[in-house]
Amino acid sequence: MEMEVSEIGGNVTCVRLTGRLDAPGADLIGARFTAAVATMGRDAVVDLSGVSFLASMGMRLLISVARALHAKGSKLVLFGAQGPVQAVFDQAAFDQIVAIVANEPAALRQLDASDS
Repeated sequence: MEMEVSEIGGNVTCVRLTGRLDAPGADLIGARFTAAVATMGRDAVVDLSGVSFLASMGMRLLISVARALHAKGSKLVLFGAQGPVQAVFDQAAFDQIVAIVANEPAALRQLDASDS
C-alpha cells in the first residue's frame, strides 16, 4: 500500500492511495494516514482509484479517520473507487457513513455543499 499526501487550495488534504487496503496494507499506512488526515483537523478527500482491493481493516481505518475529523468539525470524502472496491462499499452501505463520489471535482463540491 502506497500513500501520497498533498494539499488542494491550501485548506483541503488530499490523500492518494495505491495498492491493497487489506489488513497488512492498513497496518502499513494506518499511523501515517491518521496523522496526515485526522490530526490536521481540516477537510480531506481520499483518492481510491489506485486501490485494487478493500477489506474490513481498510474500511475500519477510513471510518476511524472520518469519525476523528467529524469530532473536529471537518469532513472526509472518498472518491474514485473502482469495480470491486465500489462493490464492497455498496454491499456495506458505506456511503451511509462516509461520503463516496465519482471523482475529485465531485469530492470538492461535496465538501463545499456540506459547508453551506
